[in-house]
Amino acid sequence: MLPALAAEAQPDSMPRHATVFDLSGAVGPTLNYTSAAGWQLWGIDKKGRFQAGLGGRVSYFWSGRNEFDNQNGPGKAALLTVEEPRLLAFNVAFHVRARVAGPVSLGFNLDMLGATFGPDRSGMLLPDMPFQRPPRPVWNNLLLGGTADRGSLNSEFYASLALPHRLSLRGGWSHIVTAYEVDGTRYRRFHNLAVLGISYRLPDKP
Repeated sequence: MLPALAAEAQPDSMPRHATVFDLSGAVGPTLNYTSAAGWQLWGIDKKGRFQAGLGGRVSYFWSGRNEFDNQNGPGKAALLTVEEPRLLAFNVAFHVRARVAGPVSLGFNLDMLGATFGPDRSGMLLPDMPFQRPPRPVWNNLLLGGTADRGSLNSEFYASLALPHRLSLRGGWSHIVTAYEVDGTRYRRFHNLAVLGISYRLPDKP
């Protein structure tokens, strides 16, 4: 079924530039999420086989109890346990993709900066230490690289299959960091999840 659909997609007719909307999500042992994104992609080569661009992404993260590692507080508790994290992140993101064979493309995207919102949650520091305010999301998101990342950020590495009606099916891997803070000390956790998604490309401009 999928090969027949892919054959109808006529990947060689794809435009050099594209405006794309994505929906994606993942369910995992430490985190669940769903996200929606819009991208403006520009062809790097004349045929548009290689495209790069920018977009905006909103991601909602949720899970049961989670443990977060101390990121910036020497002398503070090593771990923060948060009950039922709930995070809504808005980020500006970067996107690169390449059409490698027929209807198949490979790509990646990553959040660069933005803001996260969410309610205060109940939690506990380990070893047990008092705190003045309950855990709250780290509101400012910034891609700094590795363990220096701040806030809640999402990145996807994927393969996609072009389908008819300017749709494509995506599957890949998400690397996510989520973060809470207690009394000025930031705590963060990294997650790796298998992700599925679908994309829609707007009609080509005349």
